[in-house]
Amino acid sequence: MKRIPLLIALGAAVMVATVSVTAQTQKSWADEDLDKLMKEVGPASGAMRKAIDGQNAELAKTNATKLNGVFTDVAAFWTARNVKEAAEIAGEAAKHAKAAEGAIDAKDFTKAAEHAKLLQGACASCHGKFRDKGPDGMYRIKP
Repeated sequence: MKRIPLLIALGAAVMVATVSVTAQTQKSWADEDLDKLMKEVGPASGAMRKAIDGQNAELAKTNATKLNGVFTDVAAFWTARNVKEAAEIAGEAAKHAKAAEGAIDAKDFTKAAEHAKLLQGACASCHGKFRDKGPDGMYRIKP
């Protein structure tokens, strides 16, 4: 009998997640949306790495969770723009943030640091392929 409420709750959670992902990919994304998301990455990534190095699980997990959400949104941005490779790279970054969360929960800070480094590599890969530095020194999406 206890399984039925659990199954109902799990079904509702899956439905909410599906609706959320669908809404994010159908959203009309502007370049400014990506810029706003990217400005969240540096501080959260730096704070996560520092917290992992200091074995501060609470702060590390908070920032890993934030990065997972940010990169999920970045993947939705690129999906809406029909740029499959960038969406896949952002999805990989989100997976590494999620894996870092799991490692932090397990108090495996070495594994968390590995995923933080892989996440950073995904960032570098995407930046190299999909952004340009303008004459004013500001970064923009490559045409």
